[in-house]
Amino acid sequence: MAGEYDSDLAKKMNIKRGMKVRVLDKPADVTLDGLETTSAADADAVLVFVVRQADVDARFDAVVAAADAGRIAWIAYPKAKQLGTDLNRDILAAHVGGRGLKPVRQVAIDETWSALRFRRPD
Repeated sequence: MAGEYDSDLAKKMNIKRGMKVRVLDKPADVTLDGLETTSAADADAVLVFVVRQADVDARFDAVVAAADAGRIAWIAYPKAKQLGTDLNRDILAAHVGGRGLKPVRQVAIDETWSALRFRRPD
């Protein structure tokens, strides 16, 4: 893909060419075309996959660490009650928002997964 992004997904998520993404708990059937992944905690962005509110709590520290360092922080969740989730956009935004982060953007990853980007309020 020409320009500063390696894929449409990378563009939607504001992951520019050369940026590395720490991905946690990605399901095997999810494809992240155009995202360069790493296990490094100091990656340029973090993308955490969750199915339930309890999963959010378990991985919240990684999201907070990225947001506090000014990096891009995403939480991916199943769309519309798929995979037995107890989450949707509004529930996730309220759950995380009650802990000091605000949602700033939503994107579709694929037919099953959406993601919300979070950051500290200005």
